[in-house]
Order: sequence, then C-alpha cells, then structure tokens
Amino acid sequence: MKTISMFLRIPRVLLVVFVVILIVIVPQLNMQEYVLPTITSKTIYFLYGSIILCGLYTLSIVFSKEIAFSFSKIDIALFVFVLYITLNRYFIQSLYGFSIRYIELLGLSFFYVVLRTIAIKNYPWLLLSIVVSGIAQAVYGNLQLLGYYTSNHSGFKMTGSFFNPGPYAGFLVSVWAVALGMYLFKDTIIIQVQSNRKSNSSLLNEVINYLFEYIPLLGLISIAIVLPALQSRASWIAAIAGSGILLELKYHFLKLLFRKGLFQFQKIALITISVVILITGLFSLYHFKKASSDGRAFIWKVTAEMIADNPIFGVGFDRFKTYYMNYQANYFAKNGETSESLLADNVYYAFNEGLQFISENGLIGLVLLITLVYLLFLTRFNEKYQTVSFVAKIGIMTIGIFACFSYPMQILPIKIILVILVVLLSNASIPYIFQLKTESFLLKEWMYKIIILLLGIFSIYQTIFYTNKLSHGFIAWNNALISHQYENHESAIIDYELAYPIFKNDGDFLMNYGKTLSIAKEYYKAIEVLKQSKKCQNNTVIETALGDSYKEAKLYQEAELAYQQAINMTPGKFYANYLLAKLYDVSGQEEKAIAMANKVMNKKIKISSTAIKEIHGEMKNILKKHKNPLGF
Repeated sequence: MKTISMFLRIPRVLLVVFVVILIVIVPQLNMQEYVLPTITSKTIYFLYGSIILCGLYTLSIVFSKEIAFSFSKIDIALFVFVLYITLNRYFIQSLYGFSIRYIELLGLSFFYVVLRTIAIKNYPWLLLSIVVSGIAQAVYGNLQLLGYYTSNHSGFKMTGSFFNPGPYAGFLVSVWAVALGMYLFKDTIIIQVQSNRKSNSSLLNEVINYLFEYIPLLGLISIAIVLPALQSRASWIAAIAGSGILLELKYHFLKLLFRKGLFQFQKIALITISVVILITGLFSLYHFKKASSDGRAFIWKVTAEMIADNPIFGVGFDRFKTYYMNYQANYFAKNGETSESLLADNVYYAFNEGLQFISENGLIGLVLLITLVYLLFLTRFNEKYQTVSFVAKIGIMTIGIFACFSYPMQILPIKIILVILVVLLSNASIPYIFQLKTESFLLKEWMYKIIILLLGIFSIYQTIFYTNKLSHGFIAWNNALISHQYENHESAIIDYELAYPIFKNDGDFLMNYGKTLSIAKEYYKAIEVLKQSKKCQNNTVIETALGDSYKEAKLYQEAELAYQQAINMTPGKFYANYLLAKLYDVSGQEEKAIAMANKVMNKKIKISSTAIKEIHGEMKNILKKHKNPLGF
C-alpha cells in the first residue's frame, strides 16, 4: 500500500518540480529566431511549458484518491475579473485585434489553477526559485556590461533578456522584494520548511538552512549591484518602499521611535525630517530625468482624455495602442505646438498600469480590480503561514508601486511572479467559501476521472496545435524582417503572406508588411494593409508609410492627410514635416511647399543630428527652386 501511495504522488511531485523549472527558465529566454525575441520567445515557451503542466495536472487528478476542489474569495474575484475582461474584449467592444497579452492572460489563468493545487507548504520553494531566476538575470546583466553578451537595445549596455532596462529593472525589483522578505524572515521559513518534511535527516536540515539563508542573500547582493546602474527611478522607488515596509515588519522601527518616553516635539521633529527627506528625494528623482518625467505626465494627461470619452467599458483589453496616438494627434491639432510637443513620441504604454487598465476596461473593470486588491490585503490568512503571506503581500505591493510609473503588466516574467504571490495568498486564506467533492454528485468517481482525462487530452492537443502555429508565424515574420533589411522584398513578402493568416489583426505585423509592400512598389495593396493596421494600432510609422504609398499612387490629398496626422502625433519631430514639404513640391503646390519648408527651417532642434542637417539641405533646395524671397 505504501508503494502504491508513493506512485500516486509522483505526478504531484513532478508538477511542483516542473513549476520550479518554469519559474527559473522562462525569464531567461531570448530566442533570436523569433520576431521581438525578448517578448515572443518567453510567451511561446511558457505556452509549451503550460502544455506539460496540463498533462501533469491531469494525471495528478486522475491518480488522486479523491477529487475535491476548494474555492476562496480571491479565486471567485479573479474568475469574475478575467471573465469581465474577456466579455468586454470580445462582446462589448466593436473590434478586437491579435493580442499576445490576452494569450498570456489565458496561460496565466491556467497557471493559477495549477498552482492552487500545490500545497502551501511547498511555496517557500517556489519563492526560492523566483530568487534563483533573479540571480541568473543579474549575472546576465553583468556579463552584458563586461561585453561577454550583447545588449538587446543599442542605446543601453544592460537589458538582461528584456528589450530595454525598464522591464529588466522591473523584474529585478520584483525579485528583490521576495529575496529581502525571505532573508529577513529566514528563521521562521526554515523552521516551517523543516517541519513539513517527513524525514528528520540532519544533513537535509543543514542543506535547507544553507539554501534558505544564502540564496536570498546572494539574490540581494547581485540585484543591488545591477539595479542602480539601470537608472530606473520607478524600480528605485519600488525597492525603497518595499524594503522599508519589510524592515518595519521585522524590526518595528516606528514603534521604537514613537515609544512613550519620547517627547511630543521630538515626535514632530522626526515626522518633519522624514517628510523633508521624502520630498527632497522625490524632487531629486524628478529632476534626475526631467524630460522623461514630463513626458510621462503628458501621456497621463492624454490617457485621461481617453478615459473621459470611454468611462464605463474603456476601449477594450490591450487596445490602448490602437487609440492613444490618435488622441495625442487630436491634442496637438487642437492646442498647436505647445512645449509638450518636444516630449511627444510614439507611445505604446501609459507608463501607469492603473490608468492604462481604466482606459482599456473602464470603471467597471476598476471596481473589480479594487475588489480583488481589497481581498488580497484584507482577507484573513492562516496563522501558520503568516510570514510567507507577509512576503507575498509586500511583493505584490512592490510590483504595484513600480506599476505606477512603468508597464510591468506587459512583461510576462513579472506577471508570473505576481500570479505566484496571489496564489500563495489564496492558498493561505481562510475560510474557503465552499468545496466540491465528486462524491456529492451522481456519477461514480472513475467516470469523473475519465471525463477529466479526455478534457486534458483535448486541451493539450488544441494548445499544441495553436502554439506550433504561433511559433511558426513568429519565425516567418522574423524571416520577413531579415529579408526586408537585406532589401530582398520579394522574399519578405512571401514570408509575410505565410504569417498573414495568423497575424492579420496584429498592428505591428501589418505595419511591417505594409511598409515592405510600399517599398516593393505594390502601393494599392500597401494602402489596404496599412489601413487595416490602423484599426489595430496607430503611430507615425504607419501614417508616414501610408502617406508614401498614397503619394506614389498620386493620391495627393490622401497623402497630405496621412502626413499631417503623423505631424500632429509628434509635432516636435522633423521627418513627417519633411515628407509633407516634399509632397507639396512634387505635386506642384508651390505656396504650401514654401510655407512647409520655412516651417522646417525654423523648427526648434531638440538634438542635432546628421539627418536633420540633410533635411535642412533639402528644404533649402525647395526654397531656392521656388525662388523664395527669404534669400535661400
């Protein structure tokens, strides 16, 4: 009987082991055969990992002694939350495009379900695997700094396996909160882990001691070396806030500072000094990258207009990038070239997850989100697991603070950490609202197991089919971009057509495809593809490519509108103004050509470059050609 019992436990043990592997491996992935490899390769292999998890999860149910499911308030709130996002995306909104974020949401939802079946006594090991993943990323970043690995961004030496230092810093600060919590409360966690083992081997106890003491410490040291160099103010604020709360939970500094023996004026002095330090620190961080701070404030202002126009349901999940640039263009069309025009650029994220969430999901989504956060922080938790619950809460809070100034919900590895922390709280919460057991229903237990096995096989088959299709699509798209770079446009178009059925509603894909068609002189087809791209997202690249196609097709009025929209989106830039001046010149609109050329010549230069000098040279030629009286 003992042997049979051990055999039945194998799928659950393998499930925990594979979850640990997934946590450590996924953040490190950066497979160059995929387009946007720092994003897509993580998603693809997370989906493949989910397929294996599905198999192990199915077997763990089939081989269990009884089938039982328990549900907490957090589970139900999350279910309603994801259900609303899905209904809003597909049924309430008029349009929806391809969304890698929604695919990740579905994968993470299943990941959550799997994690809920893992006993909470195993969660310290999952937290430890998060720290190991952070150490690997910190080492990766240092090797990039030393020149052993190339960075993923030409403007920065360190990006880890991410596309720029922002998400890299966000991932590291998420790990930092977990590592610091585990290190500060290591004694309690070690005792808890040791007490959950059936074996009482002194050697194993010693190994556990070393693992849970030195891995979090190594994580803190390695992240502390890298994080300052990334110059991410959002991550610094999040790290300081999270660390302060954890240190207070451990050492109770405030209680010591405000003990009864302290005089009133001393308390006032301490509060005043603390407030002054806080204000000075925030003021310094603002001026450290003032242009960046002002740029984010401007994005928030424009996003507020989106929210005002779509208050109840928003614009739909992952549709921020579809609408934002048009709102930015309307802002400058209405207000002219304000001082904010020099800050304006193509924007894909709101740099504040709260604002972006409301803009996409409306006030209904906000109410559901607040309900979920309330339950996470105010639900009663099992006393035995109070320590890891504290670590999970501060980890979630740290990610939340970072989210106020960045875009962590666009980054899969950060979302994986967030899901683990949320599941930990759900597993530790008491009491459960209700439990389901198969014996409560009419069918025999073996019949339920057959049904679950068949559902598992069907889910695995469908997910393998879709993931393979997605993987081949990303590879074909990447091959098309490479062919485009080598000016082999015919080959690029073949690869784009191969990937088109998968990404026909993806704005980035359609933008790349449309640009290639335009360069290959297939102007009318390019126009159709680029117009479709605008329904999924919009930016100056799409508008200028559309303007170029209209221009070559001699549809000058349409070309003018496209170029003007690009100018309105980023009025501080030179390129769209230059293209419009050239259009007026080619189409024989002399007065407009002279006016636009003068505008470009008098335009304020933010950063001088060779491209701007060349543009000025061409504008001078236009003015000379039309004998402009300004003397050019």
